Amino acid sequence: MPAPQPAAISLLEHQQALITRPQLGALDGGLPLLRRMVRNGTWVRLDAGLYGPAGVPMTWRRRLMAALLLAPIGALASHRSGAHLSGVGGFDLAPVPEISIPAGTTFRRSDVIVHESTDLELAEPRCIDGIPCTGPARLAMDLGCVISEKRYRQTVRELRHEHGVTSQDLLRTYLRHKRRGRNGGGALRDWLDRYFEVDGTPESGLEQLVLDAILDALLPAPVAQHWVRARGASYRLDLAYPERRICIEVDGVQHRDDADVRADDLVRQRALEDAGWTVIRVRSWCFATDLADALRQLRGHLVDR
Repeated sequence: MPAPQPAAISLLEHQQALITRPQLGALDGGLPLLRRMVRNGTWVRLDAGLYGPAGVPMTWRRRLMAALLLAPIGALASHRSGAHLSGVGGFDLAPVPEISIPAGTTFRRSDVIVHESTDLELAEPRCIDGIPCTGPARLAMDLGCVISEKRYRQTVRELRHEHGVTSQDLLRTYLRHKRRGRNGGGALRDWLDRYFEVDGTPESGLEQLVLDAILDALLPAPVAQHWVRARGASYRLDLAYPERRICIEVDGVQHRDDADVRADDLVRQRALEDAGWTVIRVRSWCFATDLADALRQLRGHLVDR
C-alpha cells in the first residue's frame, strides 16, 4: 500500500486532515500517489479538488478549513467564525462557516457565508488550530455589522480582556479601515466614543452594568480592575478613581452567601479605608437601590465639589 510523502502528511496535520489537488500536484509524484490512495480507499474525495483520509469526521473546524482551501488565495475565517475560533461572542453552537475573500475574487457556496473584502490586507491574520483567521482587532470592526449591539459590547469586552486588545488598537483599526459605508465601522466608532477613555476592562457583567450607568450619568470614566497596595496586601478594585481614592466594589451573591468571602470583604474594606480610600459597594441582591446611591455619592465626590 502506498504511503503519503512526509510533506503531504505535514499538510494533513496542519489543515484539519485536508489536502487539495493543487497542493499534491506541487509535490513530486503527488498526483499518482493521490490516485492510488483514492483507488485503495485510504483517502476519499470530499469536494472538487479536495481530499482527506477516510473515516475522519467532518467537524465544524474541518468544514471551515475546507471552505478556506477551496476559496481564492488569501481567504480568512472572519466575523462569527473568527469570534467562535477566538472564544468570544458567546456563540455556544458553532456558526455557519463564515469567511472573507479578497476583493475582485468570487466564491459561492450555499453552506458558507462569504464576504468580499476590499481591505483584507489590513486583517493582521493569525492561525488558530491551523485555520487562518482575521486578527482580534479586525474582528471588532467586522462583527459590528452582523451581531446585536448588546452582544457586540460583550464581545469587544472579551477581546480586550482575553486577547489584550487595547482602546488604542481599536482606534488604530477604525482609522485604518474607515471609509464611507464600511460595514461595522459605525458600531466600532460608537464603542470608541463611549469607552475610549475607560482604562482597563470590567471583569464581570455586573461591573459592566455599573460602568455603563456611570457613563450614562455623564460622570467621569473610572479605571477598571485597578491594583492598589494597602496594609501590605495587594487588592484589585472593580472600578476606581485613583486620584480621588474612590472605589466601587460590585458584589455578586457569593459576597452575601459565603462567610469566608464576607470576612475577606471586611478585612479588605478596613485596609482600603485605612489607606484613605472611600469604598462604595453595589450589591447584586439590591442592585437598583445600591446603584442609585452609588451614582449619588459619585456625583457628590466628583462633580459637586
